Amino acid sequence: MYRLLFFFCLSIFFSFSQNRCGSEEYRNMLIEKNIFIKQKKANQNIIRSGQYNIPVVFHVIFNNDQQNIPDSQIFSQLEVLNQDYNAQNTDFTNVPEEFSDVTGDVGINFCLAEFDPDGNPSTGITRTSTEEFSFSMSDDKMKMTIEGGVDPWDTERYLNIWVCNLNGSLLGFSTYPGADPLIDGVVIDYEYLGVLINSPYPYNLGRTATHELGHFFGLEHTFYAGCSDWDGCDDTPPIATSTFGCPDFPQESCNNVVSMTMNFMDYTNDACMYMFTQCQADIMLSTLISQRATLLENSFCEYNNVDEFLNQKNLVKVIDLLGRDTNHNRFNIHLYDDGSVEKKYIID
Repeated sequence: MYRLLFFFCLSIFFSFSQNRCGSEEYRNMLIEKNIFIKQKKANQNIIRSGQYNIPVVFHVIFNNDQQNIPDSQIFSQLEVLNQDYNAQNTDFTNVPEEFSDVTGDVGINFCLAEFDPDGNPSTGITRTSTEEFSFSMSDDKMKMTIEGGVDPWDTERYLNIWVCNLNGSLLGFSTYPGADPLIDGVVIDYEYLGVLINSPYPYNLGRTATHELGHFFGLEHTFYAGCSDWDGCDDTPPIATSTFGCPDFPQESCNNVVSMTMNFMDYTNDACMYMFTQCQADIMLSTLISQRATLLENSFCEYNNVDEFLNQKNLVKVIDLLGRDTNHNRFNIHLYDDGSVEKKYIID
């Protein structure tokens, strides 16, 4: 009994000791520096036109071997993003019945960029050795080559994700739409990217990137403005403050309204957040096809639909697990398996 209580208290302490997200503070800092372009309100009246593919480049900045994370960690993060942003995450079935009619499928696919800005073949991953042991959100040095970081690839054509050792307890942060192109993108602490057995619990399932990309596409925290309920969505119930840990359902806040603690834009443990709402999905898509539309105006990655090949038994089709086009004279195949994939080989 005492042992269980000890681990429960330890989990709660760890949750509160970590800074889940710095995006709001980061935005306010940019406004004070006069380098933030005012964000336009996204038009939620959108017409969906299938799936949207976004080329991603991960900039790994490292001071030692531990910070120089393996490709497999990045692949696992990409897999989490593609599941979460298409409502295909296995824990999506945990959504309470009370919220089942407002869940949203964003319909965005993320794939590693196949070409760099100069048109050269790329893995979509850059690696930069630095003399800096850690970086701060306050100065964006991880985004500047001259400061020991790495300059972004053209932020109008690529989603840039910097992976580095962040100061203090910060897990990650993101720019909002309208940010300076020289710093536009997402930053994740190297320990909290992707899914690894030795990733620090309770932020070990890649949901930090899922959360931060929500900000990148225009979402506020569900608890933004507290009970006044201004996060831009009518289908996210008002909640007085951020939620930590893994609370039992239901929890109530703001005049006994049931809280949506499992929303990706709250602060719960990775294992306890697993849904966007329809309104949130609409905001993100509207932001993508308006303020971030240039990310779609390229051919730097293709997301393969496996279904179209299933009935062509006279072919052996190479499918990149990360959704990239393999119809080139050169291609890279990366196989990531965390042990949860059942492998079957059928010869017909």
